[in-house]
Amino acid sequence: MSVRRHEDVHASGFLRYCVDEAWTSMRRRWRVALLSACLLAAAVFVVAAALVASAALRDVTGRMTQAAELSVFLSRDATAAEREAAAALARRDAAVATVDVLDADAATARVTADFPDLAGVITALPERPFGAVIDARLSSSATEPQVDALVARLRASPGVDDVVYDRDVLRRVLLTVTTVQRVVAVLAMLLALAAFAAVAAVLRLGYYARRDEIEVLGLVGAPPRAIVGPFVAEGLLQAAAGTVLALVLLRVAAWALWRGPAATWARVLELPDVPFLTGQQLLTLAMVTLVAGGLAGWVGSREIDR
Repeated sequence: MSVRRHEDVHASGFLRYCVDEAWTSMRRRWRVALLSACLLAAAVFVVAAALVASAALRDVTGRMTQAAELSVFLSRDATAAEREAAAALARRDAAVATVDVLDADAATARVTADFPDLAGVITALPERPFGAVIDARLSSSATEPQVDALVARLRASPGVDDVVYDRDVLRRVLLTVTTVQRVVAVLAMLLALAAFAAVAAVLRLGYYARRDEIEVLGLVGAPPRAIVGPFVAEGLLQAAAGTVLALVLLRVAAWALWRGPAATWARVLELPDVPFLTGQQLLTLAMVTLVAGGLAGWVGSREIDR
C-alpha cells in the first residue's frame, strides 16, 4: 500500500483510492487472491445450482400435482371385457374427472414417443411388452381417502397388473428431493464459511505484509477508514469476481446438461428452456456475496492485538 497523506485522501477520491489500492494488492498476490476468489465461486455455484434445481423441481412437481392421474396397467392377456370393466369402474368414481383407454399398441407407441432412446429396444422385442393402459385424470376435489379406495378397487379388478398413482410417486420424489436439498444446503453453508474464512485470512496476511506502511499512515494522520477501506474494497472485488465466475460456469453447465444428458427427461417432463436464476435471485445472491466479501475484508483488516 503506498503512503499517502490524509489531505490527499479526500471524500471525492476515497472510493478510487480504495479500489486502486485493492487492485494493486491483488496484483501483487494474485495467486492467493485467485484461490480465495475460486473458493467464493465454488460456494456461489453450489448455492445458485441449488436454487435453479429447486425452481425446476417446483415447476415439475406443481404441474404433476395439478395433473394427477391414475395409470391402470392391464396384463397383456387381459380380455376386452376386463379392460372395459376396469374403465367403467374408474368412470363411475366421483374422484375421477376423465378416463382415457389405450390399447396395447397405443400404450407402446406412447412409451416409445416419450423415450425415443428405448424405441429400438422395445420394437425389437418378440412381443409387445405392454398391455392396455387406462389413464384416469383425477378431479380437483378428489381427497386422498377417495383415491386410496379407488386404487384398492382397481388393483382387485381382474386383468389389472398394477395401478400407479402419480401422487404416490410424487411423495417419494419430494422426500428424496427434500433430503438432497438439505444436504446441498449444509454443503453450501460449509463452503460459504470456508470461502469467508479464506478471504479474511488472505486479507489478514496482506495486512501483516503491509503493517509497517499502515503504521506510517497512522503516524501521518490517516483516518481508520483510509486503512480499512482498501481491505474492504479488496474483499468486494474478490466477491464480485467469484460471483461472476460462478454464474458463468453455472450457465455453461446448465446449458450443457439440458442439451446433453438431461435432454430426454426435460422433453418428457415438459420442462422449459435451460433454467436459470431469476433477476431477483441474481440480485439477492450478488448482494449477499458482496456483503460477505466486504465483511471478510473488514475482519481481515482488524489488528489481532487490538
